[in-house]
Amino acid sequence: MKKITQMIVGLVSASCLALSMTVQAGEEGFIDIETGQVLHYLAEGEPGKPLLLFLHGAPERAEVWQDYLKAFSQDYYTVAYTSRGYYPSTIPTEVADYSVTTLAADAVAVAKALGYEKFTVVGHDWGGATAWRTAINYPNNVERAVIFANPHPLMYARAYHESDKQRALIDAYVPLARDDIAPWSREATLANNVAHFKRDVYTEEAKNRMDWSLGLALEEMWLANNGASIDAIYNHYKALDWPLTTLNTCNPAPSFSLTVSQPVLVFYGEQDRFNSGEAYRLPNNDCTPNAKYVKYKKGDHWIHQTRKYNAIKHMKTFFSKNPAH
Repeated sequence: MKKITQMIVGLVSASCLALSMTVQAGEEGFIDIETGQVLHYLAEGEPGKPLLLFLHGAPERAEVWQDYLKAFSQDYYTVAYTSRGYYPSTIPTEVADYSVTTLAADAVAVAKALGYEKFTVVGHDWGGATAWRTAINYPNNVERAVIFANPHPLMYARAYHESDKQRALIDAYVPLARDDIAPWSREATLANNVAHFKRDVYTEEAKNRMDWSLGLALEEMWLANNGASIDAIYNHYKALDWPLTTLNTCNPAPSFSLTVSQPVLVFYGEQDRFNSGEAYRLPNNDCTPNAKYVKYKKGDHWIHQTRKYNAIKHMKTFFSKNPAH
């Protein structure tokens, strides 16, 4: 097991002092994992209880899950880590370092560093894509999955080809981010105090419901090291298989499967700017045989924040009906 360096809130180094001010309670630290990354994390609850591992998306970091960590800390050891590429975690510079397969390996390595072989994974956006891939690639480690605002990877690709709305939403930003076309580039995103993220990425509802301390933490991350994390965010899209290819089944060969047979709870909003609700409603048959879907008719991409307490209620019911072993 790699070394785990733990720091209790208030006893952090000077370089992390501003970060610590956003944490209200619990444990904060850095984990040196076997994939070579040093990842910032927050934790609540008692180590040894079943692990709930929370994965944030773009352009966020671990603090977005603070209320979830507290909500489940009585029965679980709840941990949210800041993914590679997002300050103050390590920031690799190569595009290949951001493939979803690599991100999934990080998730398993974090769990292992914390002393767990089995865990439940919860993810939003790119964290959702990572959660899907972790469940697919490591079925013996992932017992359950909760996904926010990200379709199963095969449904994502199929919808791009079968849904005009999905294609329009994806083409509005993914090709631009892959080719560094403004405003989906580091320089353009940094302009006017990161106005692009504040104006074009977050909805007004999401901004209005965001805690001020979270907003400060996110802005700190975006501006750190002259926008190094922004480059990393866009490297996720550059590492994406493109153009998107699709299959007719999640099990095209005996040795290859994209099926997630574990229990899965999927949340999505019909007003999502980045994924159409049609992507979740395509017949997927063998892809997610044990999935439950929760739709928010007026929900946006940021439902993990804007529908937080309703989602927590659904998650508690889901966990009670699908207990960890």
